[in-house]
Amino acid sequence: MSDPHSPPGPAPGARPEPSTSVPGSGVVSPEPGTPFDMLARTPAHRWWRPALTVPVFAVTAAVSMVVVTVLFAGTVLVTMPVRVLGVMVEPELGPRHLLDPLWVLFFGFVVLVALLPPAVLAARWPQRRSPMGLFSVSGAPRTRWFGAVLWRGLLVFGVTFGLGLLLGVLAGAPPGGDFPGWWAYSSIVLIAVLVVPLQSATEEVVFRGLLLQTVNAWLRVPWPGIVLSSLVFLSGHGYTDPLVWGQLLLMAVVMCWLSIRTGGLEAAIALHVSNNALSLVVGGLYGVPGLEQSGNYPLVQVLPLAVAVLVYAWLVDREAERRRVATVVGGRVPIHPLTLRPCRASRAEAPPS
Repeated sequence: MSDPHSPPGPAPGARPEPSTSVPGSGVVSPEPGTPFDMLARTPAHRWWRPALTVPVFAVTAAVSMVVVTVLFAGTVLVTMPVRVLGVMVEPELGPRHLLDPLWVLFFGFVVLVALLPPAVLAARWPQRRSPMGLFSVSGAPRTRWFGAVLWRGLLVFGVTFGLGLLLGVLAGAPPGGDFPGWWAYSSIVLIAVLVVPLQSATEEVVFRGLLLQTVNAWLRVPWPGIVLSSLVFLSGHGYTDPLVWGQLLLMAVVMCWLSIRTGGLEAAIALHVSNNALSLVVGGLYGVPGLEQSGNYPLVQVLPLAVAVLVYAWLVDREAERRRVATVVGGRVPIHPLTLRPCRASRAEAPPS
């Protein structure tokens, strides 16, 4: 009989990752039984590796974003003579016509995607591990699980945004702005469908993947990394309304919680995509959405989104339990909902194939 208090290990027939990969590759894999937030603490971990990760990511991220910005600026300059001529012919267009708001919207999302290569490099070089560990304990994005949580996210946030529109109409509060036209709106929808998922996935890899795992490789407990990564995520947004701060902080903490409880970023990415894409599609009905993150928001706008985040988390957590989604390297171990540590009395079981 096995010791009921032994640490979790792979189930019979499971194929956990080995401690190291092919000799000479330089990549070191985490031990079986490692939860998601501790994947950076491999046998190659040293105290200085997380410290080196931060400047490596910061420098490469700055270079990557500058490259994308220069490419965007070049595209704008190429089309500028035509726009200047248009303003000269029709002065009523004004200076705002010189910069297409659709291009600005597109750039606002694409420039964030530029952070993905630096995150991959930071995991591979200073931490000597496979960048695929940024996605899940299985060492790769779990596409079937992502599809299962994505439709739940679209459903929950779709109902939330739909009810918000309906209540606004019933209350006689017409939304500001006019329909931008079908060409402009179809461009907004394309950005929401093609670019926003990449932007959302990149932010999750950076904040709930690289940053959370790097901090927890040092501290070996989950909540300091959750708090720090959530605060950094909040600081990356320019909102000044305390209500929005609270809603964003709740969203960030829930995405960390789900990532650890489900063993990967799929649920967090689906939440992020659902919120950002649907807000863009809905906001585009009343003009090209801007990138400004300021102003005061009433409670009736912020509270439904906070409730939607909690409802989504509850649905996904239950579905992960039903599907026996892997939570540690090598299989599934129950993760305590408060301590977010594997329940050591249980042995890992292989996830269903």
